[in-house]
Amino acid sequence: MSGTITTGEQVLPFYIVCDESGSMGANGGIDSINQALPDVHAALAADPLVSDKARIGMVVFSDEAEELMSLTRAADVAAFPGVTAKGLTNYGEAFRMLRDVIQRDVADLKGQGYKVFRPAVFFISDGEPTESWERDFDDLMNDSMHPNIVSFGVASADPSVMKRVATVACYMADQNADPGPILREIMRSLTNSIIASTSAPTPQFIAPPPPDGCVSVPLDEL
Repeated sequence: MSGTITTGEQVLPFYIVCDESGSMGANGGIDSINQALPDVHAALAADPLVSDKARIGMVVFSDEAEELMSLTRAADVAAFPGVTAKGLTNYGEAFRMLRDVIQRDVADLKGQGYKVFRPAVFFISDGEPTESWERDFDDLMNDSMHPNIVSFGVASADPSVMKRVATVACYMADQNADPGPILREIMRSLTNSIIASTSAPTPQFIAPPPPDGCVSVPLDEL
């Protein structure tokens, strides 16, 4: 579409939030995500409805959090940036960064005349958090535009933690399985979710079904 903004145009923001801890590099998870990201980008950039109605951002975290890609149309970037294995697994940093980024993005989009739907977050992790994080998560969820969150746990991720993070769905991979193929399925699953969520005249977040190699954890029990 053209750069002209029509007041009332509908936008659904999506954020991919990815663990960049050292264990993600050691188990092949970082390589698998980087191999999958070009396919994610190609699928989203090629779909005109996704281009019109979705905005995609990426946040990564280890010892610290970083906004790896600011919220944008997939068609407006040459390629999604890659992830890199770093240090520990600080969830608190991720949720503080996510809260700041969502507040800024929603305000910016509304200021441009868009109708902004509740953001969606795909949270991917393979380990247990190394710092206290619950207060930062609660601060995020107490915001007026708190996101819908789907969590994906692989390798040594704690099901009870991943369930606490999720608000819509929680999926856990077999901890004895190779994280690489499962993470590629997770990336394919979140791509399909974004496309499905923007296919209707009015965007509506549709959580993906369990990716191959994962099982669903009911949010009301564990």
